[in-house]
Amino acid sequence: MRKNVIFSLLLTVCVIVLSFACVKTDGVSVNDSKKQNTEVITVSKNENQNEALNTRFENMLNHNFVYNNDFYDDSTLANNSVLALLDLSEDSYIGETYLKDYVFNMYGKIYNDFTFLGETEKEGFVYILPRGYNIYTHQIVTVVNNADGSYTVLSEVEISYEDGSLEVLNCETVFLENADSAFGYNIMYSDILENISNGIDC
Repeated sequence: MRKNVIFSLLLTVCVIVLSFACVKTDGVSVNDSKKQNTEVITVSKNENQNEALNTRFENMLNHNFVYNNDFYDDSTLANNSVLALLDLSEDSYIGETYLKDYVFNMYGKIYNDFTFLGETEKEGFVYILPRGYNIYTHQIVTVVNNADGSYTVLSEVEISYEDGSLEVLNCETVFLENADSAFGYNIMYSDILENISNGIDC
């Protein structure tokens, strides 16, 4: 009888000890699993945000025709901006509203009118100067967060010239956050830098 009682007590103690051991092990694995899932989600979110930002910057760059000193001359900036709006043109004219919106959203500049470009025959429209132009195709290399709401972007830009030749150059562009812009950012300047490869005749 005494042997049975002792055996029962030992069996009960073993069951209790094993139960605690199982609970502790399961608890650790669940916590570890939660931590791993959180880290993966966080990394994934950051990657998506960076990719979206890069895509936005690259899209803005590929619609930009204003470079170097163009930013400091209103006439040049406006006339070069017209090139991005040619699909909205009507008989060699572009609506002032389209140009105002584009210049503000891209560069943060506000123009009440474009009289500095000269008088036009159509009120409320800007005359599109007949001329050739280059095509710029950017590929982002690096994006640096300047921690002041701006980003410095280095890109390789392939320039397709009017004569059919190609050239690949470096380009440095600074984007400044602007909540009022349709893009969420403005281009403060975009400088085409040194040569990467020699011109290629097509």
